[in-house]
Amino acid sequence: MKIAHRSNYSARRAEAYPPIGDQLDAIRQLAETLQTVVPLSSEVEQWLAELQRVKQRFPKP
Repeated sequence: MKIAHRSNYSARRAEAYPPIGDQLDAIRQLAETLQTVVPLSSEVEQWLAELQRVKQRFPKP
């Protein structure tokens, strides 16, 4: 008789994803690239502007 061990796939999957900050940065970069090609929604444009204000307020050393 075999015993099947079923691990929690959602926990394992969550651990395998890149950190959320890295994911959000990739989305930001994609949005910035897309805005040079297609019009973005006002919400996305506002989000990008807010992110840019934070980057200007706290620049990388």
